[in-house]
Amino acid sequence: MSKDHFYFSRNDRIVALILLSIIVIVNIVRNPCHPPVPDGVVETDTLSYHADTVRRIVYVRDTVRRKWYVWDTVSVKVNSVRHTVKARPVSQIDLNSSDSSELVKLPGIGPVFAAKIMRYRDNLGGFSDVSQLMEITGLPDSLMEWFVVTDTIPVRKILVNAATLAELRRHPYIDFYQARAIIEFRHERGNIKGPEQLSFMEEFTDQDLIRLEPYLDFR
Repeated sequence: MSKDHFYFSRNDRIVALILLSIIVIVNIVRNPCHPPVPDGVVETDTLSYHADTVRRIVYVRDTVRRKWYVWDTVSVKVNSVRHTVKARPVSQIDLNSSDSSELVKLPGIGPVFAAKIMRYRDNLGGFSDVSQLMEITGLPDSLMEWFVVTDTIPVRKILVNAATLAELRRHPYIDFYQARAIIEFRHERGNIKGPEQLSFMEEFTDQDLIRLEPYLDFR
């Protein structure tokens, strides 16, 4: 059999490649792919609730890395799932004293959001303002209405003149360069007297100092 039967010209190959690319793109658009689901437990948090639809954000727990990550956001018909509408709380809950069992009772908060709130609270040393909830990835701003911050439990402060580089860096509002600037200042000039001395460091902006002020102890 002649090889001419299997010969494709340059133009034929270009056209075939274009057609193949179009087919692949159409399949991707019609059937979007998700990353492979790890061996873990799927949890959902309700984003919104309407008469006939529950809007949920779905998380998957990777049991190997022990982390949760966002899998998908889906709308589910109420009549197709078991769904309990959580009652509106009688009064706001103290953001610094509430535990996970109290948090999951609130509308829009499931075990994933509750864990995120408690973990971030621990990293901060306590919330100084309800608006800090919006610094947590994925939390809708509607959740702020359920909380209040009181002075019942004071925030954990950073001992600016005694903390190590690692201890300073551990706080969400202090990056490596800011922590290093504090350590170098102490070594060269002694203890830092107050936030005004931090303001002279190029590593700190006015906004940085406003956020940090409730957490700094210069003793």
